[in-house]
Formats: sequence, structure tokens, C-alpha cells
Amino acid sequence: MSRSLGWLVSVLLLTSPYCYSYHNYHWQAGFPTPIQGKGAELVTQQTQFLLKQRDHLQRRLTQSQPMIRWVADQVSARKLPRMLAFLPLIESSYRLDVISAAGAAGPWQLMPDTAARFSIPMQPGFDGRYSLPLATDAALSYLGWLHQFFGQDWLLALAAYNAGEGRVLKAVLDAGTRNIWELQLPMETRLYVARFIALAQLLDRSEQHQITLPPWQAGENIQVATHPGSCSLLQWAMAKGVAMNEASRWNPAWQLPDAPGVTNCPIVYSRGGSPAPTRQNSKQVFYKAVSLESLHDPLLLQAARGLDMSKGSVRLEALQDPLGLETKRPPLVP
Repeated sequence: MSRSLGWLVSVLLLTSPYCYSYHNYHWQAGFPTPIQGKGAELVTQQTQFLLKQRDHLQRRLTQSQPMIRWVADQVSARKLPRMLAFLPLIESSYRLDVISAAGAAGPWQLMPDTAARFSIPMQPGFDGRYSLPLATDAALSYLGWLHQFFGQDWLLALAAYNAGEGRVLKAVLDAGTRNIWELQLPMETRLYVARFIALAQLLDRSEQHQITLPPWQAGENIQVATHPGSCSLLQWAMAKGVAMNEASRWNPAWQLPDAPGVTNCPIVYSRGGSPAPTRQNSKQVFYKAVSLESLHDPLLLQAARGLDMSKGSVRLEALQDPLGLETKRPPLVP
């Protein structure tokens, strides 16, 4: 085998999703390193905090790996920093079925105003904020927009995702600096950004900190089926022979058995193993939203506030079909 051919084979093996591992990626890529000044102190504090929660962090990474892997593919398809795939870990502990006291819901903890701006369907019996595909598409669109809005500064974008872009913009204008650590922002927001950076550093140096990361391909293999017309989860599950409790586990956006969902609605399912048959008279389980605060999860700070339309004189119009539901474009990568 020639040297060039051997090199090509090596590259293909390393880039194959089945050979991918946490150690093959620089998780801090796209974010400033090293953090200096006041920010460095906060990041160090958050690093020490996460290390005290090492066992819990390892457990949540393993339990969430199927979703992390799927979201990472969506992040990569948009050419965003892949570390953003871990943001739901500190937003919701990667739970699909949670709602905060402030009204933020789903894995990305989207507020109703944020969801409305990105045309996430919210109607009786169906709330798209709890849909992993719809919420991820909207959250990544929002984060990408924030990145551009704040001059391609990811730290300001993260702060705005937590506190609202109006508040962050006002803080920047009042302070006359774009240094996030010098801005008058809530301590929750600064800790939120610091915890995210600390998590990225720990993923990059997991062996040094004795953190055991799961295999990249660990767990179930998430797939997304997009129904071309208005559909209900119950009808889909019965047609596919999938147990209703299994269908609801991945799709808590459907909150009523006969809720029609949305046009071009994405349904999440896991591939691998034989699905349990759905019986006409079997008890159907629909997941109800769980209070985020009731989780008492140490990875979480306070719930993200989401889109803030009331501060900073920033006028934000609803976008035209940002998720491609009306045009029926595929909103997701395979």
C-alpha cells in the first residue's frame, strides 16, 4: 500500500462516525483560550465544582450520549462549534420533558417568545419546545443569530442565550467594552458562561482530571422520521408497531393521544432491537412536563430566560418559516 493511500485510509478511519471518540475533537475550538482576568477565576471555580460532581457528570454524559451525538451532528452541519451540543446539559440536564418556573421548556429551555419567533408550533396537545428536532433547530438558529448579532463573539452569544440579547446589548453599550467579564450582568449569567467553558476544558482534559467519558457511539441510535402531512404520534406508533410508552419517551411534545402535531412533523425513534408491539387495549403513556427545579441536578443553574424582547430597544420580528415546516424542506441532517 502506498504512503498516500495509507494516509487516506487513516483519515477515513479517524473521521468515520463509528471510530469517533471524545478524544478526537478539541472541544474548546471556537471559544477564546485561555480565559484571563476575572473570567479565569470564575472558570476555575466552575471547574472545581464540576470535578466535585465528577460521578454525576459521567453518569449524565453516558445517559445523554445518544442525544449528544445526534445534536452534535446538527451542530456540525451548521458549521458551529461542536461544543454547543453540550449546552442542553447545563440547560436541562438533557431532559426533554422539563419546564422551569419561568416558563422555559424542553431540552434547550426555550421561552414562549423565543419559540414563537422561530415558528416552533405550540398548540393544544402539542408543544414543539419539547421536541428534540424542532427545539434543536430553533436553538441553533437562535445561537447562530446571536453570534452574528454580537460581532461573532460566542461568549456574548452564550450570555445572551441565558439573559436575553437586549440585556446583554445594554450592558455592552453602558460599559463601553465587549469583555463579558467586565459587563454588569447577573451573576447567574456569568456563572452560566463560565460553567460552559469549564465543561469544555474538562472534556479536552478528561484523562488529566480522571473523568471517564462514554464511547461516542454508546447507547441507542436516534433516528428522525418526518411525516409529510399533519400526523399524530399515536397513529404513527400504531402504524409502525412501536409501543406508545416508547414513542412518548422520545416525543414528549405530543401531550394528548390524538394531538395532530404539525405539518412535516419530526418524530424521534431509536433504531436497534425489536420494537414492542402496540396493543389496542394497552395502557398508553404520555409524558407530562416535569419541574426543572424539582430535579435538583447539580449541573443546572437557574433556568435560561431566553429571548428578551423588552430591553435594549431591540426590535425582533418573527422569522418567516425558519424551521422549513411550510416549505417542507428537510430540517435535519440524517
